[in-house]
Amino acid sequence: MARAGNPVPSFPRTLPSAAHSLSVRLFLWILALVLVALAVYTWLTIRTTSEHWRDLVYLSANRSSEIIKRSTRHAMLLNRKEDVHEIIDTIAELPGVAGARIYDKLGTIIVSGDSAEIGRRVDMRAEACIICHDQSKPLRSLPIENRARVYRTAGGERVLGLISPIENEPECIRCHVHPADQTVLGVLDVKMSLADADRHLAESVRAMVLTSILAALLIGVATALFINHVVRVPVRRLIAGARRIAGGDLATRVDVQGQDEVGELASAFNVMTENLDHAREELTGWSEKLEQKVVEKTDELARAQRQIVHMEKMASLGKLAATVAHEVNNPLSGILTYAKLVGRDIERSDVPLPEREELLRYLRLIQQESSRCGDIVKNLLSFAPFAARFELKHLNPVLERSLLLVNHHMQAAGIQHEVEPLPVDDDLIICDSDKLEQALVALLVNAVEAMPKGGRLVLRAKATGTGEVRIDVADTGTGIPPDLLPRIFEPFFTTKETGTAAGLGLTVAYGIVEQHGGRIEVESEPGQTVFHLVLPRRPAAPGREPVNGSGAVQDAVAPMQGGTP
Repeated sequence: MARAGNPVPSFPRTLPSAAHSLSVRLFLWILALVLVALAVYTWLTIRTTSEHWRDLVYLSANRSSEIIKRSTRHAMLLNRKEDVHEIIDTIAELPGVAGARIYDKLGTIIVSGDSAEIGRRVDMRAEACIICHDQSKPLRSLPIENRARVYRTAGGERVLGLISPIENEPECIRCHVHPADQTVLGVLDVKMSLADADRHLAESVRAMVLTSILAALLIGVATALFINHVVRVPVRRLIAGARRIAGGDLATRVDVQGQDEVGELASAFNVMTENLDHAREELTGWSEKLEQKVVEKTDELARAQRQIVHMEKMASLGKLAATVAHEVNNPLSGILTYAKLVGRDIERSDVPLPEREELLRYLRLIQQESSRCGDIVKNLLSFAPFAARFELKHLNPVLERSLLLVNHHMQAAGIQHEVEPLPVDDDLIICDSDKLEQALVALLVNAVEAMPKGGRLVLRAKATGTGEVRIDVADTGTGIPPDLLPRIFEPFFTTKETGTAAGLGLTVAYGIVEQHGGRIEVESEPGQTVFHLVLPRRPAAPGREPVNGSGAVQDAVAPMQGGTP
């Protein structure tokens, strides 16, 4: 989950170009190395083959030269020149032989397959002659390579010329007149055509080049397939997985098999993705928990703020109530007293009966309205700070007495009730039982009035395990609209018809519970309303002093407790 101000880095959505593709570059590098290696190998092979062919041609030419010398040896010993010419002519006509001739040591051609050359003198400065004449080594000691020459004819055909010395053997000395110190009598020059050899060599070179090209193609295809399988496909899977992860899908796993580096990279990639997924889940969980905690704390602060405001209202109203009750109660007592006296005098007077009844009805109305005002004052005094008498009491009897006081109302409205008290050995609480009973009666009356057509009322007490006791008053009435819930504990606020209620019942209950160091919470919906009274078993600072420091406030209403006359 991306944080604000830290956008997720964009991932390339298209594949890299061929110039930047890893698989393409790897393929080109391998192919270049293979081509260079094949080129070097082909060049070396062609060179070796050429040298081999050259050596074979040299050997063949030397062998032909020896055959010619041996064929003409007997005719030369007998000085039969015709036979020598015949042999040379015959050999010169053989396939692959470009010519054969014999010239003496001075370079004069004495025998040749080409009769036009006879008597002509060869150039002694040519490469075939200069080798022998410019060196100290005799001709017969030179290797074949130094006695051979390659040249091209006017038609472009290559020809190999090989000179072979005709030595002055002992048999020659006996038959012919040659000085004994003359080692070489002449030179046999055999010219061999290289056309066939060049053709075969060219065919071999073409075959080797084609083979190298085919090998390069096969190696290139095999390399491409190998790179595609080992590099390109796994890398594309990694890229696709990275794209999905960049898009927020941390459940992505890359399916790349193998024990090579790419397989290890894929495994590390999957482990990283799994860790990221777990981290995001944890962050999401912590974020949700944090949001929930913020909401809860915000609600608690709002409730606490409402309670503080309400407590301030109650404190101000309590002071006002004590003052008003003290100031209003005396005139009300006088009104009631004088109303009684006037009523007695009227009853004793000789006023005609119809007028007397009318006057007595007016006096009773005065007494009723004064008594109602006295009740309002009494309720105000109940809400005002009181001198609480906190004692260790059993809570269950308080619940029973509270229900007993409203039992007649429940029977009249056809309401069923249920009590769930605390265990007998776990109902002790420090409280002012009379005031607590007054608060419960106010809540029970409110619940009964919310079910005019009958219903079910539940009074339930349970220990919270935190040193507190919770008392629930639940009814199946019409419920309280959500927009009115924040105002139900305000003084003189009521949803009943005007004149039927003063709107102080819940306010008085709130004040009593607050005096006990507890709190009231309410949950309501159509068909279900529950008031929760949470009271500490041992209040932190039980009891408050009266506002004026004496019992004058309570004593002031004493004359009104008797009701109407």
